Amino acid sequence: KGLTSEFLFRGSKLIGLIFIFLSIIFLSYWFFDKNFKFKKKISYPEIKDFILLCLPMSPIVGYIILNREYLNNFGLIYVILVPLVFIIILCFIIPILMSYIASLKMLMISGLAISFTVLSMSVITENPQNHIFNSKFITQGSCLIITFITVYLIYSFNKTIAYTAVVVFFLSGVTQKTFNVVFSKNLTANQTDNRLDIFLDNKNNKIIKKKNIYILVYESYANLETLKYYGFDNSEQIKFLENNDFKIYRGIYSNGASSVSSTSRILELKEQLPKYGRYYISGNSLSLKILQANGYKNIGLFSSPYFFGPYPKTWDEYYPKEDITKIGSNIILKAIFEGQFRFDIFDDNYDYDKYLNLKEKYLTLKPKQPTLFYTHNLLPGHSQNSGKCIPNEKKNYFKRVKKANNEMKDDIKNLKNNDPDAIIILVSDHGPYLTKNCGQLLGMNKSSINKYDIQDRYGVFLAISWPKGMKNHVNNIEIS
Repeated sequence: KGLTSEFLFRGSKLIGLIFIFLSIIFLSYWFFDKNFKFKKKISYPEIKDFILLCLPMSPIVGYIILNREYLNNFGLIYVILVPLVFIIILCFIIPILMSYIASLKMLMISGLAISFTVLSMSVITENPQNHIFNSKFITQGSCLIITFITVYLIYSFNKTIAYTAVVVFFLSGVTQKTFNVVFSKNLTANQTDNRLDIFLDNKNNKIIKKKNIYILVYESYANLETLKYYGFDNSEQIKFLENNDFKIYRGIYSNGASSVSSTSRILELKEQLPKYGRYYISGNSLSLKILQANGYKNIGLFSSPYFFGPYPKTWDEYYPKEDITKIGSNIILKAIFEGQFRFDIFDDNYDYDKYLNLKEKYLTLKPKQPTLFYTHNLLPGHSQNSGKCIPNEKKNYFKRVKKANNEMKDDIKNLKNNDPDAIIILVSDHGPYLTKNCGQLLGMNKSSINKYDIQDRYGVFLAISWPKGMKNHVNNIEIS
């Protein structure tokens, strides 16, 4: 399933009709032209024709550059080889076999156009605002036809120019993506950070009352005002929280519009990060190191390894244990051939019920030492983030909010019964992306963007239950 299979299925119907029409013309021509003969000869491509592989391989190399943190060396080779085999079969093996009755050049370039379109599908359909006639299928088909016509005409005119053109196309794409990655790294690479040493050297920063801390992140859980704007009344849930001694903080925004960018900054307590966000979420953040230095045990529980990169895991306990670089190649290939890099693709092979059971286990344990428990769930989740709202987008989100509310209630009941004197933080990572295009606001007219569009993406929910001894200081605590 995916955009690629959907396109090929719809395209096969159209091609089938065209094939029947052309077959009728061909058979009629064959019937009247008694001198017509099949080619009856296998043709082979020139060695230089393999240079044309640079065209369909260009998006693959781009995906690798952008997702390098998910790949070890074996995974890197695997992500290259699988599409390469697919391309060779489509562009050379099948055309050679079919050249007995048809034109090798026509078949070979058809294979190039199809493989390039299939492997570029996630880029072609990435932004619905750019779809031709507002149609995904027409956009996909246009890319296929334009690619075929362009390559066929240049190849027919001058093969050397065709070889040069695809190499330049390949290198320009690689250069651009490499530059973007390197530039984003260098943007903060020269920052030095000795905040941990400074903090620990100050004796006044030593934690005296070592309360257990629970940070429960609910994916894309909107605050009360934003939910009201959507048309959903969540006041009953707010009353439940207030009845359980939670203080609701209003007007809170995240420092990032994605889960990784937002939560990594929560843990590192810094806006500009010198390393990838997953480095900090893997346990290597300032706040976690401060707690460890004060005798805390840090536990990280996630629904999938999406939040981990190829970085050392310094949580004292964490789940899941899988090395993301060992499974990253399969996930990237799945995304490539599906034709979309879904935000939830990492969750496909993980049982959410298992995550919930593990969370319940941790929330009902009696910690033997001061503990920081951090977890990030899947509910209520955000829109499909394609850049175009699908029908019933808000209605589906409301259903998930109700599920998230039930999960939150269970979490609170477990904690209040087991560890009532703990610091309990309920927070969301960012908004659900339900207004305008249900995606990023880039390229939109500023005058058309209102405060709810900002809240929809950056506004977060925050509620904290403070221990009795700290309640008198709640109003003096600054949260940003």
